Amino acid sequence: MDVGTADRVADIYARTLLDLAQEQGLVEAVADNLEVVADLLTQAPDLERFLASPYFDEPTKRAAIHKALTGKLLPLTIHFLSVMIDHGRGALLPRILDRFRQRYRVYQGYEAVTVTVAQSLDPEQIEKLTQDLAEAMHTKIDLEVRADPALLGGIIIRHGDQMLDNSIRGRLLRTVSQIANPQNKYK
Repeated sequence: MDVGTADRVADIYARTLLDLAQEQGLVEAVADNLEVVADLLTQAPDLERFLASPYFDEPTKRAAIHKALTGKLLPLTIHFLSVMIDHGRGALLPRILDRFRQRYRVYQGYEAVTVTVAQSLDPEQIEKLTQDLAEAMHTKIDLEVRADPALLGGIIIRHGDQMLDNSIRGRLLRTVSQIANPQNKYK
């Protein structure tokens, strides 16, 4: 399965689980359950390989999940993991967990914002930038910061399908374009 298809399938599973959790009033509990699963995958990398392996059949994988997690997770979460395994999606579990986290943050009212800067920011700068953007946008944000030395300075902010390029590189390119094409100056 190619990456794009895997991402789409993972998103469908994550959306379905969030919808089911909302219907049952268990969104926070399911989110907590999935963090337990994510921690388990981190602590036991063999589990991820086991779930992705074609050498073990679905009933064996399902039985292992039930044995390891019954009583530790909600029945909804265990049933979801079973359905995922039954449909041969064990290898997608890490992607599904990531997609669920993203959807859960949106459910909580957060919006994703990506900023690109010329140099890495320290934690205090990231916190200040997060606060300033959240205040300016009147919303809670999840900030992803990327460093790209080619910007020379300034910042590029991406939110949804909007982009604000206030980088030195961007300003230089716009200036050169205006000089090279003066007829486009007012367009």
